[in-house]
Amino acid sequence: MIALLHFDPDDDLNGVELITDPVQVARACQVRDAAWHFATPYRAFTAEVPSGR
Repeated sequence: MIALLHFDPDDDLNGVELITDPVQVARACQVRDAAWHFATPYRAFTAEVPSGR
């Protein structure tokens, strides 16, 4: 099961759609896994990005 969050133009949450279709859930898992594969750990990210202080 995945939850698809719906936001209005002001970025306020105005609905949640629960998706149980196995094809859509499998695709969402593939996308999540790809994102994690290419993700940068938080500490490494903050070490390379100026904080603006």
